[in-house]
Amino acid sequence: MVLDTVLRDVRYAARGLRRSPGFLATAVLTLGLGIGATATMYSVVHDVLLAPLPYPEAERLVGIGFRFPTEKPAAEQTGGTADFIKAHAKSFEAVGIADDSSYGMNLSAPGGAKPMRLESAKVSAGFFPTLGVTPVLGRTFAAEDDLPGGPKVAMLSYWVWQRTFGGDAGVVGRAIRLNEEPYTVIGVLPEAVSHTGEAPDVLTMNAGIWLPAQISTKDPGYDGDNYVMIGRLRPGVSMAQAQRELDSLTGPMYEAFPIYKDWMTTDGSGGKIRHAYRAWPLKTVMVTDVKQSLLVLLAAVAAVLLVACLNLAGLMTARAATRTRELALRTALGATRSGLLRLLVSESLLLAVTGGVLGLGIAQMAKPLLLASAPMAIPVVHGAGDGWSVVAVVVGVAFLTTLVCGLLPGWTVFRQDAQAALKGGQAAGANVAQVRVGKGLMVGQVAVAMVLLSAASLLLGSFLKMQAVPSGVETKRLDVAQVLLKGEVYGTNLHTAQFVEKVVGELGQYPGVTRVAAVNGLPLDRGLNMGGYPADQPNLKAVIEFRAVTPGYFRTMGVPVMEGREITVEDRAASAHVAVVSATAAKRWWPGKPAIGQAVVFGGTERYTVVGVAADVHSHSLTERLGAVVYVPIDQMSDAMTKIVNGWFPTTFVVRTAADVDVAAAVAKAVADADPEMPVAKLSTMQSVVDKTVSGPRFFSWLAGGFAGFALLLTVIGLFGLLSYQVTQRTREIGVRMAIGAGRGEILRLILGRGLALTTVGLVAGGLMSLAVPKVVGSVLEDVVNTGGAAIGGVLSSSFSALSFAAAAMLLAAGLASWLPARRAAAVEPVEALRSE
Repeated sequence: MVLDTVLRDVRYAARGLRRSPGFLATAVLTLGLGIGATATMYSVVHDVLLAPLPYPEAERLVGIGFRFPTEKPAAEQTGGTADFIKAHAKSFEAVGIADDSSYGMNLSAPGGAKPMRLESAKVSAGFFPTLGVTPVLGRTFAAEDDLPGGPKVAMLSYWVWQRTFGGDAGVVGRAIRLNEEPYTVIGVLPEAVSHTGEAPDVLTMNAGIWLPAQISTKDPGYDGDNYVMIGRLRPGVSMAQAQRELDSLTGPMYEAFPIYKDWMTTDGSGGKIRHAYRAWPLKTVMVTDVKQSLLVLLAAVAAVLLVACLNLAGLMTARAATRTRELALRTALGATRSGLLRLLVSESLLLAVTGGVLGLGIAQMAKPLLLASAPMAIPVVHGAGDGWSVVAVVVGVAFLTTLVCGLLPGWTVFRQDAQAALKGGQAAGANVAQVRVGKGLMVGQVAVAMVLLSAASLLLGSFLKMQAVPSGVETKRLDVAQVLLKGEVYGTNLHTAQFVEKVVGELGQYPGVTRVAAVNGLPLDRGLNMGGYPADQPNLKAVIEFRAVTPGYFRTMGVPVMEGREITVEDRAASAHVAVVSATAAKRWWPGKPAIGQAVVFGGTERYTVVGVAADVHSHSLTERLGAVVYVPIDQMSDAMTKIVNGWFPTTFVVRTAADVDVAAAVAKAVADADPEMPVAKLSTMQSVVDKTVSGPRFFSWLAGGFAGFALLLTVIGLFGLLSYQVTQRTREIGVRMAIGAGRGEILRLILGRGLALTTVGLVAGGLMSLAVPKVVGSVLEDVVNTGGAAIGGVLSSSFSALSFAAAAMLLAAGLASWLPARRAAAVEPVEALRSE
């Protein structure tokens, strides 16, 4: 009986919705877009922040960092501090160490296929056992594999095993060539935590080739924080107990490694603090760089959903008001209030189902696009997704929002007297409660939309501000191609210089190419930093950027040489060692003096004579402080320096063309002619390299702009609908006003004034809420902008300008939304309006 009643109400609700196709389409689309955006962001937040790590007893896994107490969670360690914990800490059942840099590898594929570039990771023998990862084939690294100078063995990701080796179970024990050197495959990692071709990340197991770390005190990065460390707590040991043990080890560690006592910073009150051991849950370490941004995005889509709900509530309130007479008639014929409420709820549930299905479809398509376009590395651990929880959230949100939207107009209708509604006919119009509810919903929409608009305008202004910063390089018609000169064969300067010279020479003969050069450490990409100082002032030693270049580099890049000369073909290995320094380096080291003829020291004790001063170029980011850069000829690097640079950084060829010339084929041929086993790792334009540095602000400004645009559109629709409804309901009043002398201009101003009055109230409320926007936007930009230590405030646009722009946009939109209803009201003929009543 009850089921029959429910089904009857649902059928009637469906027929009623079909008779209002405009309302149905608007409501479903509004709900679907709002739920779809929310479901997309919740799905990402769930996978990244909420889902447990796919390892056995993951709650016992920790990241162990050597950090300043004021820094956010991270597992960074130096080689020495990590070895100290490994030797002395008793709280951990197992520990693992990994190199925190990814290393490009050139894999010579079987069967004579074209060599392919893969990202590799280096981990200690304890890394996989600490995580509890068991290979699907073979074994993990043994202790003897991890000794310095140990055997050349490798593990494959499941993705590489399937793609390159066709899933051949006989791959274990097979010899492969990595960077033109033989390695033996000893195992294959499981699919659930395997490389997918995305950006490498050692903590999310996202690398194609895995090698033993073989950490040695002689490694160039041993004394720096170039490693990450994980641990598995012993059963019964809490995080607090482990932290107390780490605290007790900090003092003895400084006695063993006094070099780290110089690593100091201020604590905010003027005092000096040093690094200390810290332990955090491993999941916390993995998400620390993106947590704030994801939560802000989730809040933004929740605000969009709120606007959608307010808009839908307004639509349903207006719809319920137009049905006042129908519902009153049903009451007079014996319908109970519970029956009428059931009818309204049935309509809401139908909208919930339809909007929820549309929202799930949108989320299914939008999530991959969001992950692919995000500028920060979102650490989604493969196998962590849980589709059912997302479906549950979507269903819950859909039903909750539509039920509230359905009950609210029902409440306003039930407060009206049924007999008065039947007697009053169309003249009855909306009751006071409906008018107040409609206005309140409208003010809420304007306030929330105002917050989103101010955030979007602040992000857009910050993006434009950063984009306007000159990079120092002439990017027009400048292509860049990168190769990875890895392995022992490129461990000497002679072989490296010969390869570079051959590629540069061949590319220079290609039609349409005007200049070619090479550099180790492309501007705004990756490059080597080290200690450097003027030879006569060692007290000015500071971190400098080191770049090894070929002759013609500055002219090719469009970087002016302001004093002296640039590096030429005469600067060979046997010649006197020379360097070109950046303008900032010259001002910092020799203020008021000529830099030409001075000497600099870096990477040891060898002196380089300054022969030129080049204009400043941003090394890593458009927002960083300009620092000291030293350029030397590639031919004059020592073998030790060449091995370090080639081991960590790609060699980049920069090609300037006279017109739009496709140099891809020329680059591939020149590289293959120089070394048949050398693949081109990356080919792009210099402009795309520059654009990548502002990809974070651009992404968030467009995303926030989309949210704000959608909220603004809904607000305009809501305001237009509300005023149109009021004009319809008050036609007789308008006719009376005009009959007693009111002009059409006065009526026009009356309706426009009501729309702008509601908007103004919403703007005031939204403006007050927007006071927190700069802080929120700043926290997001901190995740994606490299300021080189500068305050994030220097990146932000003016908050006053953003607020003013948002208010102006909202007022303009409100004026447009109010204009058509106001014109329709002003066009009312008094005689016709009074006669219709």
